[in-house]
Amino acid sequence: MAIFLDTGFYLGLIHKKDPHYQKAQDWLLQIRQGLYGQIYTSNYILSEAVTLVATRTDGNPIALTRLRQIFSGSLQIATLLRVSEEEDFDAWDLFDKLATTGELVYEEGFVSFVDCTNIVLCQQHSIEYIASFDAHFKGWLESPY
Repeated sequence: MAIFLDTGFYLGLIHKKDPHYQKAQDWLLQIRQGLYGQIYTSNYILSEAVTLVATRTDGNPIALTRLRQIFSGSLQIATLLRVSEEEDFDAWDLFDKLATTGELVYEEGFVSFVDCTNIVLCQQHSIEYIASFDAHFKGWLESPY
């Protein structure tokens, strides 16, 4: 059993004004208790999270330092998976499939290429849960809530 941490989860942990702040804190407690097994994220999520946190907090150095600690320092939560070239191409294939079927756009938004890499990584590493506030992972991965 394993869980993948998505970008929005990290924003919720860091940014107290985020609407998902409390839910992210609650998830973190459950995740750290081992309720979802091994904990993973990716280098693509790192990239998105750093940019998103910097943008939403106006570059707050305290928030960015905390995020760095959560990704690779004393507060590290997850094992960082690096997307391989093969996984990139598999994500392209999934992205193309969703574009062809019209499933890239859904009620709440858009399925990004990074979201496709999340799905591919989870399939490759037998990860069945995702800590995400995006509804489009339903059908691919289970959410803690």
